[in-house]
Amino acid sequence: MLSIQCSSWQDFSRLSRLVKQQAASPADYARLVADYCCCSCRLASLLASEKNILLQEWCLRYALFTLADIAADPRCQTTARTLCLNNLYVPLRALIRYYQQQPQGRADIAALHAKLRHCLAMM
Repeated sequence: MLSIQCSSWQDFSRLSRLVKQQAASPADYARLVADYCCCSCRLASLLASEKNILLQEWCLRYALFTLADIAADPRCQTTARTLCLNNLYVPLRALIRYYQQQPQGRADIAALHAKLRHCLAMM
């Protein structure tokens, strides 16, 4: 299990770096963003199965706000911004499901939406 988790963390880290660099062609970048979203959810599921809820939340929030930061950054290519904006729902839905299972879930969801609105208000 440790090697699977280690490999998942390495994939998550590598994809995160590549998404932030935006050096890929538009077609490759679309696949990269999709892979990043999938990898973040897969890693969060692994962390949930190990009852590591703090890292699970961190992983999903990191993926969500990485995409949101790129989507809101006017210096980024329009294609990259659009792709990140269109894929925000993947980590957002996973994070909402996570918060719904927590005792103070409603407050966490409200705070998440407020922070996301603030982040995307720069657009």
